[in-house]
Amino acid sequence: MKIVKKSNGRNHWYVDADSGERVPGVTTILDQGLPKKALINWSANATAEYAIDHWDELGALAPSARLTKLKGGRYAAKDAAANRGTQVHKMGERLIRGEQVVVPDLLRPYVDSYVRFMDEFQLRARYVEGLVYSEEHRYCGTFDIFGDILLPDMPEYDDLPRDDDGFVCDVLIDAKTNRSGIFGETALQQAGYRYADFLQPDPDDPGSAFPMPEVTWTGALWIRPDGYSLVPVAAGPEQHRQFLYVREVGIFDQGARDLVGDPIEPPTASRYVLATVADEPADPVGAPF
Repeated sequence: MKIVKKSNGRNHWYVDADSGERVPGVTTILDQGLPKKALINWSANATAEYAIDHWDELGALAPSARLTKLKGGRYAAKDAAANRGTQVHKMGERLIRGEQVVVPDLLRPYVDSYVRFMDEFQLRARYVEGLVYSEEHRYCGTFDIFGDILLPDMPEYDDLPRDDDGFVCDVLIDAKTNRSGIFGETALQQAGYRYADFLQPDPDDPGSAFPMPEVTWTGALWIRPDGYSLVPVAAGPEQHRQFLYVREVGIFDQGARDLVGDPIEPPTASRYVLATVADEPADPVGAPF
């Protein structure tokens, strides 16, 4: 199995160079197999907000055009948030690599929060945007950060191995920029990365792959305009097992319609006739037996 990462704009996918087969990514697996309850509420709220914010504009349209606008209104907010997250990730990656970046004013608060995290936890990143894949379960993914951080000297971290400088080594961190914080599915996402078979630092060079290093700690970095939060995420063997279950649900859902065949035509014409029986008259009141 030799993985090559393909990109087109904001989208990317993975291909097995040996077979030419497209290999599903971790986030795609979760999108296809895990219900997104929060997105259902968000979708309704975003549509209502769009209607309020564009009330006069919508009122001037024909009903069918108004409906079309309302249907697509929530995607404007979603695309803006996705683009912001992508840009913050790219700038964070470049900063971690030691590059200089020019930050747009709109993104400066997020990038400042990213830099504060790097400084306050003294991040020593070894791999950024690293491609991982599992030969056994045939999936791929791209994690955000793999490296070492300086966690506080507190009892809850006593079981974590530290080097001579006090750093916790071989940690896996996923960065998020959404408004709602860290969702539980991040645990499954991190487990997919953590228990992959191989790490390929160069997405264009399958020959750079080597066995996935053992991860000692998994967490998520919530980047906000007003700061950041680094939170632990449980991503152990149990979560990896559940991640594989989610993949199976997604596989079923993708092919579920193929499990139902076409209606069967009857082999003979029906001779069944529904007969209507007239109601019998009610007994007159007081009639003798």
